[in-house]
Formats: sequence, structure tokens, C-alpha cells
Amino acid sequence: GDQEEIVSISDLQIGDLLLVKPGERVPSDGIVVSGQTTIDQAAITGESVPVLKQLDDEVFAGTVNVKGAITIKMTKPSAETLFQKIIQLVQTAQSEKSPSQLFIERFEGTYVKIVLSVVAVMLFLPHYVLGWSWTETFYRAMILLVVASPCALVASITPASLSAISNGAKKGILFKGGVHLERLSHLSAIAFDKTGTLTKGKPEVTNVIVRSDMNEQEFLVKIASIERQSNHPLAQSIVEFVKNKQELTLVQPDSLEDVPGYGVIGSLQGDTWKIGKADFVGKEDAAEFENGISST
Repeated sequence: GDQEEIVSISDLQIGDLLLVKPGERVPSDGIVVSGQTTIDQAAITGESVPVLKQLDDEVFAGTVNVKGAITIKMTKPSAETLFQKIIQLVQTAQSEKSPSQLFIERFEGTYVKIVLSVVAVMLFLPHYVLGWSWTETFYRAMILLVVASPCALVASITPASLSAISNGAKKGILFKGGVHLERLSHLSAIAFDKTGTLTKGKPEVTNVIVRSDMNEQEFLVKIASIERQSNHPLAQSIVEFVKNKQELTLVQPDSLEDVPGYGVIGSLQGDTWKIGKADFVGKEDAAEFENGISST
């Protein structure tokens, strides 16, 4: 109804309405039933720029609500969310045995018995056959036990694999099992597709192109001054470029209007500026600019 109540995720049921405020994580997979916002899905999909979510759009558990408050309708139980499936994948990977581990397990029992038997013989035989003192015999038998330690051999594979899989999961790298982890040592080539794998996953300004009749520095100052009022990742990258790399001083805009999913409209020194997508600022003009460079 109209009441709000904080409950455990385990108590949620399909069809429940969940209020997600700015800065909070989405608690369960669902669809947006009211409000609109931008969601940071980098942890799930690898997308570097938050995605606009409006009515009937799908949201995933574990993603972060960046901007506005939204109400979502739960569509999956907590045990079946995409985030939970990732956790299950890591747990399953840890239970799978690598080829090296299977190889060790085939003879570990026999090896342990042989080592302990040899050590037992070394505790007595050298004293009577070679004339060693009891102290020297015991000392050398312990050295043999340490060097041929069955524990070190048996435990050399499993803890290393489990540690690598769990540490990889903490950093966003998922292995389907120990066998895939071991195959990394045999790779001669690898292909990457997700943004954030080889990069920081954050947009940066790499090049600036302006009309021939416009001063680039004046243009950057006005654009950055307006974008400074926005918290969109693209706006922040523009402001950072102008402030840090160009070392230009920004000014305060007269007014600012944020159009979610499209861009911003700002008023500065009597002029009105539109900054955003081609559909927002003028699709035909954007397509004709510098022989269509905006579409490449």
C-alpha cells in the first residue's frame, strides 16, 4: 500500500514493490514501475556509463542507483537473481577439481604410507647398521620427514586453486573451475571484449573538434561550466579534462535544466546551450558536422 517498511531480502516475495533511493543498491531483480534514474551496472554487465532506467525497464540485484528514486516490482526470488547466480558460479568453481589435483589424489594415499614407513625405518635402522647415535638418527629421520612431507605435496594444489578462484571473484574475474585456471599457463593469445577489462571503465576526453569559426578555449570553458552542474559520467569527464588538462577557469551558469537520458540545457552569458545526444541537440546538424564525424 502506501506504507514503507524495511525488511530482510529473504522475506521478499515476487510481486513486492521495492523503493530504491539514490545511492542504494538494487536488492533484487525486477522492473521499474514508477520513477526514472540511472543505474550503474558495471559490476554485472561491465558497462562503464550508468544506464537510464524508465518505466518497465529491467534492473538487476547488486547494481547501484546513481540518481533518482525508483519503485521496482520484484520479478525473481533472491535465490534466482543474476547476482546470486554469480555467487553460485564461484562456489561451483571451487568444488571442481583441476587435472593437477586429480593427478595428486591418485597416488597421495600410497605416497603418504611410503614416506611414513621409510621414516619409521630411519628411526632405528641407521643406529644399528651404520652406528649412528640415537640423536643423529632421530635428527636425520625428522629431516627426511620434513623434506618428503606428504602434507606439503597433498596441500600444494587445492589451497592455491581455491585462493585464486576466490580472489579473482573479489576483483570481478570469474573462473568456471580449476581446470580453466590452470589452462592460463598454456595460452598463447587471448581476446577481451568487456569495457573495464583492459581499461579503467571510465570515459575520458581524448580529442576535441570545433567549428573553424569558434575559439576552442572559449567553447571548452562554456561547455565545462554547464556540465559541472551535472553528475553524469560523461559530464564529469569533460569537466575533468578542461580543469586538469587544459587548466581553464570555469564560470557559473545562469540556469541549468537536466533532461534525463538526453543531456542538459544551460544558459550562460545570455546564450542558451544544448549539450547531449544528437537527437537532443539536432540530429541533422550533428550528422552534417565535419562530414559526419559525430557518427563514427
